[in-house]
Amino acid sequence: MERLKKVKEIYSVFSMSLIVLGAAIFIKPDMAAEVFCRICGILLLLFGIVKLLGYFSRDILQLAFQFDFAMGVISSLIGFVMFFWTTKFIEVLVIGIGVFMLCDALLRIQTALDARKIGVDRWWVILVISLINAVIGTMLFLRPYRGSTAIVMLIGLNLIIDGILNLFVVQSTVTTIRRKKEWEI
Repeated sequence: MERLKKVKEIYSVFSMSLIVLGAAIFIKPDMAAEVFCRICGILLLLFGIVKLLGYFSRDILQLAFQFDFAMGVISSLIGFVMFFWTTKFIEVLVIGIGVFMLCDALLRIQTALDARKIGVDRWWVILVISLINAVIGTMLFLRPYRGSTAIVMLIGLNLIIDGILNLFVVQSTVTTIRRKKEWEI
């Protein structure tokens, strides 16, 4: 139970970091693409590690971390590529980030539907934020905007929304034995 609490805290801090990074990118979209890719590479690598820690934690309901093994491995691999091969893959990585964000949003939609099935009160908040995240991820994938500033701003916005989503999911669905007993009273 103590390990789960620690993972939940780390997950929450990481989610807040996503929000801060997303805001910085959204506010300052003209930073060099290489710097941006390296920062995102490190972030995705850390995100992958946090996801893997979540997957191997002892969450009773297994809602917040149910897809974290696959997403942890994928995040780590994309982060590694972004950090070490930035100049060759910048164009591909923007599309990759969009696909990644879209996949993450789709998995969170499933989390929202599963949360609804077991009676989590605010499951619909997860669903709404996931849908917004899916739209932005799709926009990154399809790239309706050709300007690099617009694309970087979309990535920043997506990071903000994804951070909010992850924070909400982990705070509202991760259940310890003590919290489960509170529900039963």
